[in-house]
Amino acid sequence: MVKYRGKVLVPYSKRREKEAEEAIRQSDAWEEDMPMELIDDVKVCFQLRQSGLRLKEMPKVVREHRPFVEVALQQNGMAIAYAGKELQANRELLEVALHKSGEALELLEAFQNDEEVVLWAVQTSGRCLRFACDELRKDPDLCLEAVRQNWQAIEYCDPMLYSDWDFMKQAIGSSWRCLSFAHPDLCNDKEVVQIALRQSWLAMAQASASVRQERDLVQEAVQSGAWQVLLHADPALQDDEELVLQAIESSGFALSCASQRLRDHEELVFRAVGDQPMALEYASERLRDREDLVFPAVQMDRCALEHATDRLRGSFQFVMRCVESNGMVSEFASEELRANEEIMTAAVKQDWRAVNFAPPSLQSNLQSKQT
Repeated sequence: MVKYRGKVLVPYSKRREKEAEEAIRQSDAWEEDMPMELIDDVKVCFQLRQSGLRLKEMPKVVREHRPFVEVALQQNGMAIAYAGKELQANRELLEVALHKSGEALELLEAFQNDEEVVLWAVQTSGRCLRFACDELRKDPDLCLEAVRQNWQAIEYCDPMLYSDWDFMKQAIGSSWRCLSFAHPDLCNDKEVVQIALRQSWLAMAQASASVRQERDLVQEAVQSGAWQVLLHADPALQDDEELVLQAIESSGFALSCASQRLRDHEELVFRAVGDQPMALEYASERLRDREDLVFPAVQMDRCALEHATDRLRGSFQFVMRCVESNGMVSEFASEELRANEEIMTAAVKQDWRAVNFAPPSLQSNLQSKQT
């Protein structure tokens, strides 16, 4: 790159090339009945490579000329709508168009009942199944092709397929989300739900009440690390001490899925909070009032004090002990203690940023002590 006075110098030959390209871009005047002898091949191909949809503006002879149409289709399959009638019926060109843009099927009404043509479309975009005729949307093999490309295509399958065990098993195997379209009888099928559950614990939300009671199904998910499955499990399983303990070993936050009885279970709660201090939020009020539980949690995460009982957050001795360890804990002390000069002095001494949690009337005194 050569510059002169801040400007890039472009060789004359390059300028001519750019000027020629610009002239091609700007020259859009086409006459419908223009003969092939007057067609500029370079200009036509350039414009079609820029946008295949410009085929619509081209003369009739261009729209009926296969090489030009192929150039357009390679850029945008939707251009098939502007090709000559004879070329629109050409299966080779249809395949090129639909493999480029499956949505072009919407424009090809004459082929929406053609199984092979529809297959080309759904292999590119599964949701194109919505353009197929009613009869083809009953075809399980064609619908599976669409669902494998995009699970949302199941919305356009014939509803009778939703109760077809073989079809839904394969569809759910492709994506667990398809379970939401399954017939209630299939949502009550343990094997079908298990296929979905092995992909995502969220599938349990679609399972029937009886399947949610299956302990081995829930345990398998928990052991794989998907402790959240307990959120949708039967209440009896949320009260299963062994199962909840396994979940807590994956994440302390699994305490949020436990029953009220287990949230008051000392061993489980101590394990959960020891892993995730913010799990203190899900402990019973009795345990959230225990200093030996709350203090270690606050040492790991100062925000844990927010979930302690009002008694502890207002306890002078306990809060003093906390702020001496981490002054920023003062943010979650009671309003009364945040206005206490002794507490806030200790907090600011440990971390000067704690001054921001004191009331304005006290901040000036604290800042002067710092200096």
